[in-house]
Amino acid sequence: MVCKKKELKLTTLDLNNINLVQKLQKRCEDKVWKNESLIHLLKEGSGFGFVLSEGFTGIGYILARSLQFELEILSFGVLSSYRRMGFGSILFKEIEKFIIINKKSKLILEVNSQNNKAKNFYKSMGLDEIRVLSKYYKTDNGQEDGLMMSKLYF
Repeated sequence: MVCKKKELKLTTLDLNNINLVQKLQKRCEDKVWKNESLIHLLKEGSGFGFVLSEGFTGIGYILARSLQFELEILSFGVLSSYRRMGFGSILFKEIEKFIIINKKSKLILEVNSQNNKAKNFYKSMGLDEIRVLSKYYKTDNGQEDGLMMSKLYF
C-alpha cells in the first residue's frame, strides 16, 4: 500500500476564511482574535496573512501588518501535530517574499520569553532577540516577560 501525502494549499487571508484562522488560533492555544479585529486588520490596518492547509484541513496561519519600513508578525501558529515538519517555515518564507517584494527593511515580532520552541524557531529563521519587554504578557499566574525579535533585510 502506498500512502500519498495530501496536497498543501497556501491561501491568502480574506474575509471568507477568518473563521478558519480563529479555529486555528484556538487549537494552537493562541489568543483568538475577534471578528471585528480581524476585519479591521484586513480592511484598515494594512494587515494580511496566510492560511496553510493540507487537503481540507487547516494546519497553520500567520497574521502580519505592513508598516512604513518594516513588517510586524502579529500572530503565528501551526497545529502541534504538524510542528517540526517544515510548515511553519513555509508560512514564514511567504512573509519574507512580501518583505522583499515590498522593499521592507525589517521584520519584528514579540514572543513570550518562556516560549522556547517559538524562540528557537524564530532564531532558526534568522531573527535576533533585541530587547526584553518586561511584564508584557498577562497570564493566569500574573505577568510574563516578552521578547522583541527582529531580522534586517537589505
